[in-house]
Amino acid sequence: KANAQGPALLARVAKDHHITLVHVSSDYVFDGIQEEHSEDEPFAPLGVYGQTKAAGDIAVGNAPEHYILRSSWVIGEGHNFVKTMMMLSDKVADPEDKLDQVTVVDDQYGRLTFTSDMAGAIFHLLDTHAPYGTYNLTGSGTVKSWADIAREVFDLTNGNGSKVKPISTEQYFANATSPVSPRPTNSALDLTKITETGYTPANWEETLKTYVEKELG
Repeated sequence: KANAQGPALLARVAKDHHITLVHVSSDYVFDGIQEEHSEDEPFAPLGVYGQTKAAGDIAVGNAPEHYILRSSWVIGEGHNFVKTMMMLSDKVADPEDKLDQVTVVDDQYGRLTFTSDMAGAIFHLLDTHAPYGTYNLTGSGTVKSWADIAREVFDLTNGNGSKVKPISTEQYFANATSPVSPRPTNSALDLTKITETGYTPANWEETLKTYVEKELG
């Protein structure tokens, strides 16, 4: 309801009162077959979560004045993948802890989206009165796997990136006891459209370094 019905209600209010509606979407609306996804690629979600995100996008599109910003692999101030990897790096580095390595999936590919970059892009679109519509927004730079990113975080935290061992998605969830929302294999988003408005997304690896340094204090 939050992903589908919520945006539909907001879109109705925005349309009736000529309000600009900003909506953050997800790579989950795609099936991940394309190595890089453009804004006009047809929806092909793999699971219920992706279906509800796609429904939200469609609903928001009914508001004449709207911006949809599509993200992937979001990292912000709360609980997230990078903080988890930093914690695990510390555990592996602790000689009194019995954890000697971690496994991370290496067959899903994308770029991190930092919430600071997302906020910057939103205000850029609003302040410059860019054309309404859908824009991809992630960090720029090299497309990498979750395992690649985990190694970078481990190296930045304790210099122990070699302790991250790759594993396939199928192997990782082989013993899952609850439903798993399937992720697209390829989550990289084409950033051409947002760049053409005058906004250049930061390189996610540079932002990652700054993020980890800040967390380390």
